[in-house]
Amino acid sequence: MRRWISLLASLKLTVAAVLLLGVVLSWGTILESLRGAKAARAVYGAWWFYGLLGVFALNVLCALVERWPRNRWRVGFAITHVSMLVILLGALMTLWLKVEGRMPIPEGGRTNQVFREGEGGQMVPLQLPFEVRLTSFEIDTYPGTRRPSQFRSRVVVVDPAQPGETAAVIEMNRPFSHGGYTFFQSSYQIEEGRETTVLAVSRDPGQPVVFFGYTFLVIGMIVVLSTRIAQYRIAAAEAAAAAAPLLLLALLAPGRPAEAAAGAGAVDLGALRAVPVQYDGRTMPLDTQARNDVWTVTGRRDWPGVDPVEMVVGWATDPSRWASQPIVRVKGDVAAAVGLPPGTRFASFEELVGNEKVLEAIRAARRRSASEEKPSRVDRHLQELDERLQLLYGYFTGEALRAAPAADPGAAWGAMRPRSAGGLVDAARFLRSNAPKGYPSEAEIAREVRYNAVRPSRVAWLVLLPAAVLAMAAVWRPTRLLEGLSAVFLVGGLAVMTWGLSTRWQVAGRIPASDMYESMLFLAWGVGVFGLVSVLLRNRILVANAAGASALAMLLVDLLPMDPFIHPMPPVLSGTPWLAIHVPIIMVSYSVFALATVLAHLVVGVEVFAPARRDLSLRFSELIYWYLHAGSILLIAGILTGSIWAASSWGRYWGWDPKEVWSLVAFLAYMAILHARSDGQISDFGVAAGSIAAFGTILMTYLGVNYVLAAGLHSYGFGSSNLVLVLVAVFVVETLFLWSGWTALRRRRLATLPAAPAGPAGPGDPA
Repeated sequence: MRRWISLLASLKLTVAAVLLLGVVLSWGTILESLRGAKAARAVYGAWWFYGLLGVFALNVLCALVERWPRNRWRVGFAITHVSMLVILLGALMTLWLKVEGRMPIPEGGRTNQVFREGEGGQMVPLQLPFEVRLTSFEIDTYPGTRRPSQFRSRVVVVDPAQPGETAAVIEMNRPFSHGGYTFFQSSYQIEEGRETTVLAVSRDPGQPVVFFGYTFLVIGMIVVLSTRIAQYRIAAAEAAAAAAPLLLLALLAPGRPAEAAAGAGAVDLGALRAVPVQYDGRTMPLDTQARNDVWTVTGRRDWPGVDPVEMVVGWATDPSRWASQPIVRVKGDVAAAVGLPPGTRFASFEELVGNEKVLEAIRAARRRSASEEKPSRVDRHLQELDERLQLLYGYFTGEALRAAPAADPGAAWGAMRPRSAGGLVDAARFLRSNAPKGYPSEAEIAREVRYNAVRPSRVAWLVLLPAAVLAMAAVWRPTRLLEGLSAVFLVGGLAVMTWGLSTRWQVAGRIPASDMYESMLFLAWGVGVFGLVSVLLRNRILVANAAGASALAMLLVDLLPMDPFIHPMPPVLSGTPWLAIHVPIIMVSYSVFALATVLAHLVVGVEVFAPARRDLSLRFSELIYWYLHAGSILLIAGILTGSIWAASSWGRYWGWDPKEVWSLVAFLAYMAILHARSDGQISDFGVAAGSIAAFGTILMTYLGVNYVLAAGLHSYGFGSSNLVLVLVAVFVVETLFLWSGWTALRRRRLATLPAAPAGPAGPGDPA
C-alpha cells in the first residue's frame, strides 16, 4: 500500500498531470473559437476530463499523506494541497447541487418560475416558493448618448412564508438574495413596446467552499514563499539572499503619485483645443474628440501637415473641400472586395458613397451582423468603414460638434454649426462667461488638453530606455556614476507613468483599468515600481531588468494601434470595487512574469554568447525562481478576485470563459516549472527555457483570447488584428533561440565529460 501511495504521490506524476490539464484546457478554448461554446463544453464535461481531474486530486491527496508536515518547513505545503482538495470539493458541490436559470419578468408582471437549461438545450421551468413582481425597469445612459451606464430592476418579493412584501433594487454588480436564491441583473428585452427584465437566478452551495479554498491557497503559497526565503537565508547566509524576502513587499508597496508637471506651452490652436464638447457620454475638450476622430477616420494619430483640431473643424466648416480629399482609411481586403484600384489605402468620402458596390457591400455586412452570423474578416473591415463614413457624415451635416450645453447636466448637448473656427471659439467664450450648471471648469479642460499634449506613454519610454541601457552597463562594469544615472532616469520614467495614470484617473473619474490600453499602462507602471524598490536595494540586475521591461511595455503602448481614447465603462464594469482590485493584481503578476522572462532570455543568451560569464547566469536563475513564486501568488490572487467579481455580476464564479481558462492554464504552466525544479527534473537552464515557454500562456491570456480566439465575455479588446502572424513569428524566433541555447549547453557538457579509458590492446594492435 505504501508503495502505491509513494507512486501516486510522485512529483513526476504531478508535473505530467498539470501539463496535460493545461493542454486539454487550452484545446477547449480553441474549439470554442472554431466551433462554438458547445464544442468546448463537450471537452470540459467529458468523462475522461473528470478522470484527469480525479488523477490530479488523487496525486494531491497521496502527496499529503506521503509528505505530511513533520516540521514547520512543510506547513505551507500542507495548506496549499489541502486548499486544492477543498476547491475541487466545492466544484463538485457546484456541479451536483447548483440551481441556475433565468427569470424574465415584464414590467408590471409577476412570476415564480425560473427557466433552467435541460437536456438538448430545452428550457425547463422550476417553481420557486415565492413570487417576484417587477414594479419598474430603468436604464441609465451616459449623457448625450444611448449607451447604457446601468440597468436597474425594482422588484417586490411576495413570500407566503413571510409577512408582508419585500422591496428590492437589483442592478449590475448589486444582486439581491432571498430564500437561499440570489438574483442578478442579466439583461433586458423589449417586446411589443413593453420592457422585460431578465434576471439570472442562482443557488450554489459550492461557491463559499471554493472561495474558502482559493483564499487559503493564496495564504499557503505566501507561507511557502516565506519558508523558501527563510531556508535560503539560513543555507546561503549571503548578502544577496537578503534581497529575496523583500520581493513580495516590493510588489505590494504602493507607488506615490508624482506631482503633475507644468502644462504645455502656448500653441496657436490653444483656444480651439479647449472648447468643451459632449462626446461619447462625457464632456471633454475638443482636442480629445479631434484626436479620436482623426484616428478613427484615417487610421493615423495625425494627418500630415494638419493639426487634428484644425482638421475636424475643417470637416464641419468646409465639408465640400474635405469630402473630396482621400482621407478615409480603406483596408486592402475591402478595396479588393468592392473593386477599388489595387493598392488603395485611402479614398475620399465622395468616392466611397458614390460607389454602389461599396454601399451594397456595407449593407450586406450589416445584414449578416443582424443575423448573428460570425462576421468574417472582410465584414469586420466593412463595418469599420461604415463607422468612418457615418462619423464624417456627422461632421458634414453639422451634428458632430456638440458644444451647446443643455440646462440639465445629464441631457444631450446641442450641435453647433459654426461657419469658422473663430466662431466656435467665440461661442465657447460666451458660454464660459455664462456657464450653465454642469459646464466643465477651465482647470478640468486644461488638465485633459495637457495630458493629450504630453503623451506620457511616449515620454515614459524615451526616459526609461536610457535607464535600461545605463543599468545594463552598470551590471557589466559597476561604477557609481552609471548606477546613479540609471536610477535618475528610472525614477523620472516612473514619475511620468505615475503622472499619466493619475491624470487619466482624474479625467475618466474612475480607475484606468477598463481596456487593453489601460491595462498595459498598469503593467508598465507595476514593473517601474519594482524597479524603484530595486534602486533602493542597490540591486543592479533588478534595476536593469525592470527598466528594460517597463520601457518595452511603454514602447508597445505608444506604437501599437491600441485605442487610447477614454471610453465610458459598460455596466458590468461600473459600480464595483472589484475592477480596482482584480485588474491591478493581474497586471502586476504579468509584470513579474515579464521580468522573469527577460532574465530567462539572459540565461539562455549567456549560454550562447558569453559562456565565460556563467556567474551571471547563476544569479539570474536565482532571481527567476523568486519571480515565478511571487508571480504565481499574484496570479492565483487575481483568479480569486476575478471569480468573486464574476459571482457578484452573473452568479457564476467559473463559467469556462476563454480568458479565465487561459489564466488557469498560465498558473498550471508555472506550477509545473516550480514543481519540476523542486524535484530536480529540470536544471537552471530548463527553468529559464520553461519560463520563456510559459510566458506564451500569459500572452495568450492577455492578447490571444481577445485578438486570436475572439471568443468569450471579455470583449473589451475584440477586433481584427495581425497578432496571429506576430505570435507565430515570436514562436519561431523563440524556438530557434532556445534551440541555440540547448545545443550550446549540450556541447559544453559533452566537452567536460571525462575521456573513456582505453581498452586492452587487441592481437593485431601495436603494443
